[in-house]
Amino acid sequence: MADDKKNVGKQDDIRVDSQDPSEVEYLHQQFSAKTHQEIKDAIKNAGPMRQDIINYLQGH
Repeated sequence: MADDKKNVGKQDDIRVDSQDPSEVEYLHQQFSAKTHQEIKDAIKNAGPMRQDIINYLQGH
């Protein structure tokens, strides 16, 4: 089932969907030195939790 962008809450704020281009792009804007593929790899390696991904990107 697709994510309903109109139905947002805390769970949407703390998770990142690597299949959603807008979420990958948002992280790319925060980490512009990283490529989109590096962002997707970070999501894959760190898991879907936003803070874990940010920590991973800051450390790599």
